[in-house]
Amino acid sequence: MSDVEDVPETQLEIDDTEGAELEDEDDDMEQITAQKVLEILETAWINEMCAPEILPSQADMLELMVSQVAHMEEQMRDLDKNDFRAVVHSMELERVRYIMASYLRCRLQKIETFTQHILNQEAGREPDDKRLSPEETKFAQEFASNLDEYFHKVATQYMPNQQRGEAEQRIVTPNLMSHVFLKANVAVPAVIVGVDDEEVDMAAGSQHIIPYQLVADLIQNNQAQLI
Repeated sequence: MSDVEDVPETQLEIDDTEGAELEDEDDDMEQITAQKVLEILETAWINEMCAPEILPSQADMLELMVSQVAHMEEQMRDLDKNDFRAVVHSMELERVRYIMASYLRCRLQKIETFTQHILNQEAGREPDDKRLSPEETKFAQEFASNLDEYFHKVATQYMPNQQRGEAEQRIVTPNLMSHVFLKANVAVPAVIVGVDDEEVDMAAGSQHIIPYQLVADLIQNNQAQLI
């Protein structure tokens, strides 16, 4: 589906200088192809678009793909503009850029909508479980601060009886029980799919419509993906 490795076929070696490190169980250096990075980003993009809550950031994969796009752009400068390959690769690059931009835009929209809820959730998570990148965390904190200042200037300072607890009343939370479509990546037995603890065995490749909260862990563990 993607030609991201055709200009020419390359591998992205992930080490400390790239700002992201993927290690196997033996702590040996692992290589990941540009095609695999793109597949991870495409899945993360669709999951983020379909999930009601914000999901763990794929900042490392984005950084790798940005580097790969820059590398491909450098190589494409040597191609004849009338070469059909240049047209095809240019279209593929635009598709990759769209995926990255749409992914980031979706996350920012969720941060702006559920700002304080997300910050409260992040405060209770261990460092390795944080869902926001450092840049997103800074943006969320500044956005929350500016929003509080705005509400104070235009409203709450004139309503002293409403100031206590007013901030908590403004917190917007995502509807985790909204239904989503998902596809099982692997066989998953005994998944609870109803309020009456009804269970179903999900076969690999099977598709279901189900409240998000009941399958959130499957999405997090890459056992299923949203569609």
